[in-house]
Amino acid sequence: MALVGLPELMEILSRLGGQAVQVHTERCARGRHRKSTCTRCADVCPTGAISWAEGLAVDPDKCTGCGACAAICPTGALEASSPADGELLARARQVAQTRKTVAFACPRYVEAGPGARAACVEVSCIGRLHEAVLVGAVATGAQWVLLLDGACEGCPSAKAHEVAERMVARANGLLQAFGVSSRVSLGPQLPASLLAGGGDSAEGLSRRGFFTLLARETVRLGAVTVDTVLSGRERVEKAEPTRGELPADVPAKRALLLASLKRLGEPAVARLETEGWATFGHTESCTGCQMCAFFCLTGALTKVEGEGKVGVAFRASACTACGLCVDICYQDAVTLAAGADVRKVLSDEAEAHWMRGSDEAPWQQPATDRIAKSIWETLEL
Repeated sequence: MALVGLPELMEILSRLGGQAVQVHTERCARGRHRKSTCTRCADVCPTGAISWAEGLAVDPDKCTGCGACAAICPTGALEASSPADGELLARARQVAQTRKTVAFACPRYVEAGPGARAACVEVSCIGRLHEAVLVGAVATGAQWVLLLDGACEGCPSAKAHEVAERMVARANGLLQAFGVSSRVSLGPQLPASLLAGGGDSAEGLSRRGFFTLLARETVRLGAVTVDTVLSGRERVEKAEPTRGELPADVPAKRALLLASLKRLGEPAVARLETEGWATFGHTESCTGCQMCAFFCLTGALTKVEGEGKVGVAFRASACTACGLCVDICYQDAVTLAAGADVRKVLSDEAEAHWMRGSDEAPWQQPATDRIAKSIWETLEL
């Protein structure tokens, strides 16, 4: 397939959509601004179905539907489905109510392992499991979470194992930050207790009865939103963007992860240092154009003005460290440090970053002109 430029990006990216992955083209950093350097989906794709070598190239025939691209995408442009993360967590929660261990496995493992189908939560690939599901499983009752990788060797999607390793590390890092010992691991095979229906199964519930209950509850809980799975709250409808603003949306997996973290209790550390969390800052070279906020995909950055000054408000809870704000700053003034204040994450606190005052030259340019100029630069090839 020939490589193409930005004007055709969104149409080409949509070709990845299928049963295992949903595509939300409006959330793609490369589609939001031409200066984005994000190539995460291509970097982890095990079959080369996605390439950003000289522009976007997608070969849907090579896509195995592993979902690793969805797990690694920071903005939710690619989202795992069938089941979605919320549905998958509902299944894991139901297992955790009757067993100490929640085991995830791919179809290759399930088909090859005797008894595995009855003992595992089946997923397209263990590389599609975001840390939101893994932490959520512990937050809702699992003592241990096991990702079975015994069938990864020789699999066309074997490279997705690297994503699984990263997500296990992320999950355990977050659990440790809340004083919970590492409970998520990779392993080649199921514990004998799970296969035998021994000490890890619920007292007084037969294997057939357990899995009948699981199937029934999966159907019931699968229709429940991410919010209600964890807290019983009604899902809040997304507000329409203000006229002249671009739409911004916190990815569902980040919302799920935040809800899971709040269920873990009081944090044991002051900062979350695992991959995927960041803290915004700016240097003295910042002109206050506010384009970092205008183009922010998740709403972590919003524009603020007052008392002759302008700036941005930063919410660490919504920042997924996609790096778009750093990429688009023409003054190289934006900094994105690894890690985030756990208190601000849990409270959803917004922190104002005031830039330069209105008496300085950059503020004399109307905001609409600054926006128009940046949009033109975005579309210009």
